[in-house]
Amino acid sequence: MKNEKIKYLFWGIVTTVFYFVVRLLLDTFVTPVLSATITEILTIFFAFYVNRRFVFTKQKSKSLVYQLITFFSGRIVVMFADMLITFLAIEKYYAFFIAVFKLNTLAYALDSIIGINYLTGYRLNNLFWICIIQIFAIVFNFIVSKYLSFK
Repeated sequence: MKNEKIKYLFWGIVTTVFYFVVRLLLDTFVTPVLSATITEILTIFFAFYVNRRFVFTKQKSKSLVYQLITFFSGRIVVMFADMLITFLAIEKYYAFFIAVFKLNTLAYALDSIIGINYLTGYRLNNLFWICIIQIFAIVFNFIVSKYLSFK
């Protein structure tokens, strides 16, 4: 993989899978906001390592300290966005989104097709917002990494 964007996409997918696995596991034990916070912190360290080691291998004219500060600053913006969206859309106003998007009906229909009786409107709402957060994170973090941290 020579193309930087392809490498970023590959490692971005790996990082996103890492995020999803950790987040969905933690969601069963702690509140959604705490789950988002812990997951973001772990993902920041994981992403810094893979971006520095495998993606932006040629752009290391800046010091490690500069890279850490700019990378973590960008990721902290994403972490706070994640915490805010999680609080508003998953913890506080989840019933509103479940009703507006008819997620209970969708969950019932999907469970009927799949036959596993696992999905609920709450779980679909959670999954939907986690996906939205990750789309924002991938785009925002690429810009910060490419043009600030590993420039």
